[in-house]
This record gives sequence, C-alpha cells and structure tokens, in this order.
Amino acid sequence: IRLWLAERLGEAGLITEDVADGASLLAALAREPADLVLLDLRLPDATGLELLPRIKALDATLPVIMMTAYGEVETAVAAVRAGAHHFLEKPINLPELLLLMEQALEARDLRSEIERFREGYRWQFADVSLVGRSPAMRKIADLITRLGEKGSTMNVLLRGESGTGKDVVARAIHARGPRRTQPFVAVNCTSLPEQLVESELFGHEAGAYTDAREAKRGLFEIAHRGTVFLDEIGDMPKPMQAKLLHFLETYEFRRVGGVRSIEVDVHVITATNRNLEAAVAVGELREDLFYRLNVVPIVIPPLRERPEDIAPLAVHFVELLCHDLRQPVREVTKEAIRTLEAYAWPGNARELRNVIERLLLLEDSDAIQVEQLPAEIRGTGTRNAKGMVLPANGLELDALERDLICQALARAEGNKTGAARLLGLSRDTLRYRLEKYGIH
Repeated sequence: IRLWLAERLGEAGLITEDVADGASLLAALAREPADLVLLDLRLPDATGLELLPRIKALDATLPVIMMTAYGEVETAVAAVRAGAHHFLEKPINLPELLLLMEQALEARDLRSEIERFREGYRWQFADVSLVGRSPAMRKIADLITRLGEKGSTMNVLLRGESGTGKDVVARAIHARGPRRTQPFVAVNCTSLPEQLVESELFGHEAGAYTDAREAKRGLFEIAHRGTVFLDEIGDMPKPMQAKLLHFLETYEFRRVGGVRSIEVDVHVITATNRNLEAAVAVGELREDLFYRLNVVPIVIPPLRERPEDIAPLAVHFVELLCHDLRQPVREVTKEAIRTLEAYAWPGNARELRNVIERLLLLEDSDAIQVEQLPAEIRGTGTRNAKGMVLPANGLELDALERDLICQALARAEGNKTGAARLLGLSRDTLRYRLEKYGIH
C-alpha cells in the first residue's frame, strides 16, 4: 500500500518519501521538513497514536492524516483529539485522499498566514496592541516608540476619519511613555453639554451653581501625572477654547466658582476627524489653540487607503473577540480575506470589528467563510479603476501596467500570490506579465 501510494501521489505531482517504520519517519522529519504526513495506525515498532505527539513536537503545524484498516470510532476520536487532521479507513480511495490532502495543505497555509499576521504585524505597547503592515502603520508605531523613549510630553494631535483607531493610538502613546502607571482619562468633547464642559474638565466648588452641593474635581485634576485624551477636539465649544489654551500654556486652572489656582502635570493628546485648518479659516477654532495642539501631528489614513492592514486587523479582532466571548479562536478563509480586502470600509476599523463580532455571535462554523459575510461586503467585487479619466494627451498602457505590477509587488512584500490578488489576476497570469516586462 505504501509503495502504491507513493507512485500514485507522484503521478499527481506530489514529491513523496516513503518509510517503513516509526523510527525512519522521525529520522526523515528531522532531516528535512515535510508539508504533510500519511501515517498508518499499525507500524512494526510503534502505533500511529504513539508517534503522533512526537511528530507534533517536531512541527506543531504539520498536518497528519491517519490510515487504518481498523476503523474503530474510539480510535478515530483519539487520533483527532491528539492532533490528527483526519482519519481515513482502508481500502484507500485515491480521489478522496487527494481531496483530504489538498484541504489539509490549504488549512496549514491558512494557519501559517494567520500566524504571520498575528505575530509579524503587531506592535505591543504594554497592554495595547497596534496592528497593521502598511508603511503608514509602521511609521506611526516607530513614532510612538520614539516618543516613549524620549519621555516626551509634547501635545499630540491625532487626525483621521471616524473609526480609524485614534483612541487606540492615544492609549498606545500613554502605554509606551513614562506615565504608563498613572491614569489615562478619555473625554469625548461632543458628549459633554456645552454648559458643563468647564465643570467636567476643571471641576467646581460647592455652590458654584445650582445643584453644585459639593466640590468636584475635574478630569484634568483626576489625571494628575497621567494622560488626558480629548477626542473630537474640533467640536470644543468656542467659549472653552480660550480657557483650554490658557491651561495648555500654564497647566494651571481654577475650578468653577473657585479663587485658588491649581497646578497639574498631565500629557494632553487630542484627536479629530474634522479639517481643523478649515475650522480655523471660518472662525470655529482659535488659530493659536490649533498650533498649540498640533505640536506632534499623527495622521491615521482610512482603511481603504491601506488595504494591506485589513487581513491582520481581521485576525486580531477574531482573536480578541473570541477571547471576550469565551469561544475557541476561529480561522478566516483566504476567500473571506480577499473579500474583506476588496471592500472600501467607510466605517474603517470600527466597522470591520463590528462585522467580525456579528459573525462570531451568529455563525457556528469553525472558520469565517466568504458566504457568511454581509451582502454589502460580498457584493463589492474587486477594487478597480472605474472613474479613471484618460489624460488628454493619452498614456503608455504598458508602462502603466508595469508600474501597477511593481506597486502590487511592493505592497505584497514580494509575494506573487498576494500581488496577483491585489491586481485581480491569477498567479499564472501575473507570472506571464512579470516575464513580459522583465520584472525580477
């Protein structure tokens, strides 16, 4: 059977090595890694169940398909629990075996890719994870690291559309800096009633206004020696802007109704999804406050401009939410990843997280499949250049195509399969074009 299998699998285009016993198998695996093992249950020197943990010790990701003429249900269950990919009874059905092998290899590739997303594209700042592989996210991670190393308390202004992760970056800055053990206080400026903004930020004394029966510390006072994150700073009421500017210049304030100046030590991080320059131009934002806030600007691009971050973010959200929901961690199929990458994500990372959470709650499969995705995501198709206008003086199509291929290869970090996916081509078609344009 072993010799017959080796011959048939070789005819199917697979490179095989056949061994007669467990010791030879372990020696072969130690000598050269394999992509898959077909393991008989009964061997001259051991059983397949005895060998399985030793194989997994060499390579935990190596898929093993067990084969036996003894089709006991208990044995099959034990094999799968011990880490076997599948259990196959003799006589061997070759088409069934080839299909199982294909599925096992695809599953291993998927796990390897997910592990690469999980470990290779994540920056950990204490308990805050920053995820992505785009040049923009690498630049932001480097800047956070530099700010932390220098112990900087310069005002940071985070800019980006709603849902891009400005709050995550703010928490990462705090977690990487010297104030990481002190309070992090987040304030959404749009959620505070205009008449209570000053009281919330600076506090008030007893009797300062109706219903102020006792003194109250403001958020700046509570965050002493820590960090204050003012989200949606572009919506700060105009009367408060002068008082905030004074505070940022002196780090002193008076509670509402108070006469004593209070000095605090806080690092101020602000964020906005608005065009602050336009707000300054129309008089909605003080120009001097804008410059005071914009000492260290950090721009977070929308997700549609960094599609290479979608896959690692999806894997990160699955891992995070499965932990929160007390579920086993699920995989995301390659087809689902490709569909997610083709969608424009107007709600950015927040929308992606919400979609993942909905799937984990409503679907029971072991992996997230493309058919489980919402219709609006599945219906987008691939990205294209629809709406692109031909220049009046024309263009050189071959040069444009060559440039797009080079861009795709750069974005996929030289991975031809990834570049082909970005271009909507098969790998063979991309290979033809690489040869055509002499791209190496």
